[in-house]
Amino acid sequence: MMKPKTADRIATIVFWLLGGITVGVLLFIILQIFGRGLLTALNPKFLLGKPEAMKEGGGIFPMIISSLYLTGLTLLIALPVSLGAAIYLAEYSREGRVTGAIRFCVDSLAGLPSIVFGIFGMTLFVIYFGWGYSLIAGAFTCAILNLPTLMRSSEESIRSVPGTYREASFSLGATRWTTVRQVVLPSATPGILAGTMLTIGRILGESAAIVYTAGLFVRKAPTSPMDTAAPLASYIWYAQTEALIPDFRRVVDGGAAFLLLLVLLMNFLARRLARYYQRKKLAGGADG
Repeated sequence: MMKPKTADRIATIVFWLLGGITVGVLLFIILQIFGRGLLTALNPKFLLGKPEAMKEGGGIFPMIISSLYLTGLTLLIALPVSLGAAIYLAEYSREGRVTGAIRFCVDSLAGLPSIVFGIFGMTLFVIYFGWGYSLIAGAFTCAILNLPTLMRSSEESIRSVPGTYREASFSLGATRWTTVRQVVLPSATPGILAGTMLTIGRILGESAAIVYTAGLFVRKAPTSPMDTAAPLASYIWYAQTEALIPDFRRVVDGGAAFLLLLVLLMNFLARRLARYYQRKKLAGGADG
């Protein structure tokens, strides 16, 4: 039999090694992307310029606006639905066949490839509803695609709130809805924010679902939800696969570097916001 101290030392070394390999792979990917395109991504002419269809020297400004517009519309559609469903499952429903069926369907949707959602969105929103290739069609498709992730992360965050918080609120005469609104949701906000940031990263990096619903190439930034758009991820895919632009490698590498910068910035701001909210909540509790 191995001594406990020896087993603990071996386990520590193994886990440190696995963690180091994971961090090393991530750093390698980040450094490769930044090494190829960071200088291009930080070039104002590239960021603020219009894309070119057949000649070199184009920029990605309409694609940046398309990505941000699509992200905002998707969250506007998906967040209320997912949060409402999470509150129902965590606070109001009883465990049974109905809730089990809902969770089974949600988990099944989470495992589907994004291209399936893209074809569904093209069939329903682009063709049947007659919206054409537009931001609103892409936003509804991305909302359905990310609904399982948002819903499950929100539900787990709400369930992680200690039951004593609810009991204390009920003992003061608060109703269930008041307890959910003023006690449970504020306590679950950091976890909900974390799930939302994961969703934002997935929306920004999504291409398969967007290709069939929003568009691939535009020269003017969209101003309306019904406008055709070209989010950055789908434009990168288009520029790489079609290779019609003479300097397509510059566009692809610069667009990928900027997209990575954007995702990292979003995650950084989300962490700062969650920490600020947590400190504010603790300070409020101490004052109370």
